Amino acid sequence: MATHHEFRDLGDQWLISYACTISNMPVPTLFVIGHCLEAYCKAAILKNNPSVNIFDRKYGHDIEAMIAEIKNDIGILNGVVFYPNVETRFMTGGPVPFTDTIMSDAEYLHFVPNQELYWVAKFQKDVKYLGTTGKKMPTQYSVLVMERNPYWIPIIRELREYIKDTPNTESFQMTSFFSRTNTPQFVHEYLRQICS
Repeated sequence: MATHHEFRDLGDQWLISYACTISNMPVPTLFVIGHCLEAYCKAAILKNNPSVNIFDRKYGHDIEAMIAEIKNDIGILNGVVFYPNVETRFMTGGPVPFTDTIMSDAEYLHFVPNQELYWVAKFQKDVKYLGTTGKKMPTQYSVLVMERNPYWIPIIRELREYIKDTPNTESFQMTSFFSRTNTPQFVHEYLRQICS
């Protein structure tokens, strides 16, 4: 049976990969942060209830459902909000028209800073196919993806604070990664904002 430690360690590895991303690669960047978030969510669910079958289809890649369960059962991630109409209005067919009506729209103003979350929550399973035909992904889309986006810092930090254990029980030591001298400074700086 899977443990929260395994998913925590997996999340840490995805987090390090995300911290190492470079610009102008939106699909790999979304792919990595989506898997990081998914692994940490599964770790939190397992820590809260170790008897859960995390491989059940109920969980899969459904980040929005996992976050709802975490908010309800654990009481964290309360600042993460999904608006019901955002997906159909802003994620299904190319650039959003830049007009005064949309710019004053509360849903649009919510979507703009949260768009990476919406994309990984909606398309986690298939985000690697973004921009190709033949999958359930939009072939025209508009999404701004930032490498090492500060948006993720409070979300990932809150999840890690809940799932972390005493240092001597962690099989993957984030501190051992910080001791590496060949890692770029920008990677260390981003990770320290989450893991300190």
